[in-house]
Amino acid sequence: MHARRLGLVLLLILTILIAGRASTEPRIIDLPVRERLLPRDQRVIRVQQGDDVTLRWTTNHELKVHLHGYDIEKTLKPGETATMTFQARAAGRFPITVHSTDAGPASAAPGREGKEAVLGYLEVQPR
Repeated sequence: MHARRLGLVLLLILTILIAGRASTEPRIIDLPVRERLLPRDQRVIRVQQGDDVTLRWTTNHELKVHLHGYDIEKTLKPGETATMTFQARAAGRFPITVHSTDAGPASAAPGREGKEAVLGYLEVQPR
């Protein structure tokens, strides 16, 4: 009886370890910014706390992108892929803002020239 319980406990531990390893697979997310906007279905990026995340950015205008809460900034240039790689340690909702670095407006909204505009959000769900 004792050996059977020990076997079940070991099986449970092994299952937890395998599940934990599967949930920490790197998250690579491609984010195409066109006319200073993300596609509607990519304006909220959801990951789990502890995930290793790589955001791969492309754009058709030169922009500076800032991931608040993680304090990561990247300059995006047309024809190039820029990456932000980090571990999602802090849970919460963090804005991703954009600043224009070329002569165009910072967002598609009128009156936003030279101002910070929200491009989307990173939502980190607690485990």
